Amino acid sequence: MALAEHRRKIEEIDEKIITLIDQRIDVSKKIFEAKRSERKPISDPERERQVLKRAMDLATERNLDSGAVRDIFEILIRMSIQKQHELQGRNQG
Repeated sequence: MALAEHRRKIEEIDEKIITLIDQRIDVSKKIFEAKRSERKPISDPERERQVLKRAMDLATERNLDSGAVRDIFEILIRMSIQKQHELQGRNQG
């Protein structure tokens, strides 16, 4: 396979990753609504630890750098929390 083909494949994968991030944010909006109706805080450190541990365990199973995967998931969690704070601000306004 030529370099250009490999790069095209990477671009396809990157597009899928972006689509999945968008889907994850959409679900975090639903989580915000559930938290709001149950009067729960946006931040849930215990759940965040569970998500990070699961991601790192899955990375280890696939022989990936679990530290790097943790960094990625910390960013994903931060994005979800930020979106939920945005939604909270809109609903209080």
